Amino acid sequence: MSMDDRARFGIPLLDDALGGGVPRGSIILVEDEVGINTEHILVQFLSEGLRTGEYGYILSTEHLFSHYSPLFVPYSISEVTFETKRLVFLDAFSNPFGYSEGRPVATGENIIRDITQPRLVTDQIRRSLLHVRSQSVRGVLDSLTTILLVSDTLKAPMAFLQHKIATDKEMGIVSLLTIHRDVHEPQIVKAVEHYCDGVLRLSTLKEHDKEPSSALQILKVPGMTLSEVENTDFAFQPTPGHIELTPLG
Repeated sequence: MSMDDRARFGIPLLDDALGGGVPRGSIILVEDEVGINTEHILVQFLSEGLRTGEYGYILSTEHLFSHYSPLFVPYSISEVTFETKRLVFLDAFSNPFGYSEGRPVATGENIIRDITQPRLVTDQIRRSLLHVRSQSVRGVLDSLTTILLVSDTLKAPMAFLQHKIATDKEMGIVSLLTIHRDVHEPQIVKAVEHYCDGVLRLSTLKEHDKEPSSALQILKVPGMTLSEVENTDFAFQPTPGHIELTPLG
């Protein structure tokens, strides 16, 4: 697979570690914990795609459109991008169980009526991308944790994950899925890791006599073993419009 067939983050050290980027049709799990600003890497990933002529979507189970739109401003991405449907927002936060009908819809937004119905959710994603022809697409689901917590059993979220994996591979979509690792039992996180093509973990880095900072660790690389990756641990320093990585160790 050539470099042109991969979706780059636009973060040189991370792209190099991932073999030039993420292969099309892959799902990357981004694990975080309380206090980590995961949105920065999600916005960086989508913005890099928009910069290179791709389309994208955000499906959020945790925030409204107004939470994400300011994060794109430092990347020179305005609400016009949503109005023209280059980037689509799917709201699965404010109305996940069919109530609050009539809420004003924000720019470029679709409403997910019931996140407990995995096939309906993936069908809604498909419908939101009907205007995309031959262009490449990137997607973000923020987060899988909500779907896991509102489901009576693991069957529905795992069915959603399997259906999404199949859909993404069929359509060549590259997706980032977030999960709050410290909310779930370890075996649940392990099960989700198993299904995903790659795994990135964001965690708090505590050093003696220093303020806590953040670290990014590569746990799984699509199509590669960790022994083939030169650097897997980085200090993670996000600022508006930029992410700085520094190798650890």
